[in-house]
Parts: sequence; structure tokens; C-alpha cells
Amino acid sequence: MPRHTFPLDGPINLLVRIGHGSVTVDTEDHLAEATVVIEPGKNAADLLDQTVIMMSGRTLTVAAPRQGGVFDLPVFGRRSNRSLDVKVIVPTGTAIKISTVTAPITVGGRVGGADLAFGAADAVLRRVDGDLRLRYGSGTARAVEIAGSVELRSGSGSAQFGEVGGAINAGCGSGNLDVRVVRGAVRSRCGSGTARLGAVHGDVDVATGSGGLEIGLPIGVTARLDVHTGSGHVRSDLPIEDHPTSAKDAITVRAKTGSGDVRLFRAA
Repeated sequence: MPRHTFPLDGPINLLVRIGHGSVTVDTEDHLAEATVVIEPGKNAADLLDQTVIMMSGRTLTVAAPRQGGVFDLPVFGRRSNRSLDVKVIVPTGTAIKISTVTAPITVGGRVGGADLAFGAADAVLRRVDGDLRLRYGSGTARAVEIAGSVELRSGSGSAQFGEVGGAINAGCGSGNLDVRVVRGAVRSRCGSGTARLGAVHGDVDVATGSGGLEIGLPIGVTARLDVHTGSGHVRSDLPIEDHPTSAKDAITVRAKTGSGDVRLFRAA
């Protein structure tokens, strides 16, 4: 397998663009050189020969030629033969931008800002120190910890986040959103799908055409509620007052679903 190394003296930017295969990014502290290893599929030797692997300034680029045409789609069985498995080791804190067609993306360790785009695949990230941007057609995106904000756009994809330090702005045709803790404001629009926010600390504005909504309020957080469901039930495990004494410091929670239940609960 071809192995490329690039000397460096700190965090860099990583740009990866491939069609099919896989992308794995690992990070290490105090790294003296970045490493790129690519394993081509059985009939992808020519694809590997045309792939650009270079360091320009502080940006490391791995870019395969664009694969076009109907016979490059996985439905014709070409995915395994025209694929590249890319493994990269970069310094902790590296900002990443990755785009694929069907290649799943796995990011271990801690990266800076992350911008991921894919057609039909899955993406897993451990920790993002900056903002996270996601754009995908279908699949699932998962991230354990994001220090900044999240921007998400998908056709029919779901997302699962552990803790988000900033805001979430999400939109999808269909898919589920599941967040354990979010510190900033949340805005989500989905044609169909559920949303579960385990613990919110900022304003919430979520709407779905069909699907249940669950929102958790931590102890000490008061909310002004605007909740509607077309065909479903609204249930609150929290005390509700017409004129709460702490309304001045309250967050605003707007939740609307065409068909589905809405539940408000006390976050752990």
C-alpha cells in the first residue's frame, strides 16, 4: 500500500475528496509528520494513480478524480472495485473538510472545525473543537462532543450528538435528531421524523410534519411554551404556571408536529 508522509510543526488543514471506499482520520498529539495510506480496490489502480496527495502550505490534500456516469454508481456493483480506502494521521486540532459519494467517514481523536459532505454513507466523529457542518443525502451522522455549533442539512438522514456547546440549525426531508445536551439555541425543520433533545439550555424551535418531539429541561431552567400537535398528545412532566415568577429569565420552547406526541420532561 502506498504510504506518504509530510513533515509538519503543528495543526494543519485536511482536505479529502473521494467517491467510494472509506475515509478514516486519526489524530495524535505532538505529531512530527502527517501520514496518508491508501488501499485501492481490486480494479482501482488507475484511480489511485490519478489521485492527488500533496501538502501545500498548511493544507494536506487527498483528492481522487471525480467518478461520473451511471456505471460508477453502487447499484451496478462497481463500488467495491472502484474504491479507495484512505487512512490519514494528522495532528490534534486539525481542521478537516471531507466529501465522498458512498464512502463512510470515521474521525477519531480531536479535530478542529469539521465540514463533511456525502451522498449515501455514515459519519462518526469523536470530538470537534470548532463548528460542525454536515450535508448528506442519506445515512447517519454521529458525534460525541462538539464545542461549537452544528449546521445540518440532509435528504433522508438521521443525526445523533452527545454534547453540543453552541447552537444547532438542522433541516431534513426525513430523519431523526437525537441530542443529549445542547447549550445554544436549537432550530430544526423536518418533513417527517422525530426529535429528542435530552437537555436544552437555550431557545428551542422544532417542527416536523410527522413524528414525536421530546424536550428535556434541566433543573433551574424555566421555559415559555408554544406547543402544538395536529393528531397526538401533549404531555408535560413539569409544573406549568400561567404566570411563572421567573419568566424574565425563561427560554422559549416552540414545538410543532402534524402527527405525533410532544413530551416535555425534566432532564437528568
